[in-house]
Amino acid sequence: MKRILLIASLCFSCLTCPAQLLDRIKNRVEQKVVDQVDHSIDKAMQKKKNKDSTGVSAKTETDEGKPANQEADVPAAATTAHTDQPVNAAKQTPADITAYSRFDFVPGEKIIIHEDFSQDAIGDFPANWNTRSGADIVNIAGTAGKWLRLNQDGVFYPEYLNSALPDNFTLQMDLIGNKQLANIGEFMISLMQASDTDQKFALGEANQVSAPSFKITFQPTSSDKGSLNYSSNLIGSQHKYGVPEFNSNKNQVKISIWRQKQRVRVYLDSTKVLDLPRALNAAEPLNSLVFAADNPDFDQKGGAFFIGNIQLAVGAADTRNKLLSEGKFTTHGINFGVNSDKVPPPSYGSLKEIAQVLQENASLRVRIIGHTDSDGSETDNETLSKHRAEAVKEALIANFSIDASRLETDGKGQTQPIDSNETVVGKANNRRVEFIKL
Repeated sequence: MKRILLIASLCFSCLTCPAQLLDRIKNRVEQKVVDQVDHSIDKAMQKKKNKDSTGVSAKTETDEGKPANQEADVPAAATTAHTDQPVNAAKQTPADITAYSRFDFVPGEKIIIHEDFSQDAIGDFPANWNTRSGADIVNIAGTAGKWLRLNQDGVFYPEYLNSALPDNFTLQMDLIGNKQLANIGEFMISLMQASDTDQKFALGEANQVSAPSFKITFQPTSSDKGSLNYSSNLIGSQHKYGVPEFNSNKNQVKISIWRQKQRVRVYLDSTKVLDLPRALNAAEPLNSLVFAADNPDFDQKGGAFFIGNIQLAVGAADTRNKLLSEGKFTTHGINFGVNSDKVPPPSYGSLKEIAQVLQENASLRVRIIGHTDSDGSETDNETLSKHRAEAVKEALIANFSIDASRLETDGKGQTQPIDSNETVVGKANNRRVEFIKL
């Protein structure tokens, strides 16, 4: 009897299993079709959203100097085979502007260096830089733009900075270090007074301590807190440990350095990590910007630093005097992304300066005017500049409680340049926001 029941059970399984298998296959096929349809709908909606945010097509608007056939939401690395992969930079979630509420950095008035390596070919060393070792231009997967990869020990500097800087200037740049650098790699920025090329290459030697200079060295660690060393000819060498803004896990950072006569302030992203009131002698000008990389295991472990978006600007931003007395203030401190009308969080310091003048002068009304460079079509740039001016207005209302009735907006696109559109620096100066007293 047991044998008969076993045979009957096996026969029943043979009859039902194919039906169940067919049902599972059918369900999977149907789900795959649904997923593909959902993906197509999401993609179409995202494209529409990207277009609606500025009112112009991402393919035609190229305000920040990017190729007209490159869509704004596609990283540059995804469009070329020359892509550097081993960075392992954690994907950064864009910070809200309120995250920068203590960020009081205000860029200098006139840009004199804007280095995005756009004029150099992938795989080359930048034409207007110098080194005695080696480095090359790369794209980074998932990160827009071009970067200078430093994967050898050496000193690297732009040759086109060859005159004394005033006692008020600002430096901003992006730094990435891949995970292979943890606990062994060092990256130095030096603002110094050098009389010749040999002095720049003698950057780390002891005989340079007496030369007017400010140096800062970043050391990514395997913990969640990196470290840095800093020095000047007046204060000697100092060390700061416990820097969560740059380490092997959080390995991408925006560096902002502000010299204001004797005072030097250093920011990593939104955090002020150094504020040195007597770091430099105000009477001693600096004339060189020099970078250095040091890693004894570069070759064996594949460590590399990547630098990009370097901007040096001179002159103090005299917001109050220019807006109240001269009736016009221009800022380069509100740096919109490519084809974007979203006010970036690092603009907080510049917005705060303007808001304070408005808050202290209750009867003051201003017109906010956006300007672009000449890349892209004139019509699209005008539309984009209007959207950007409106975004600045909304940021002042939302974050600083400025009454909307005191703010008007307009956009001039590329029609009123203040510098040449034939150079990278000129284009950077033309991308600006103006405040006109009404």
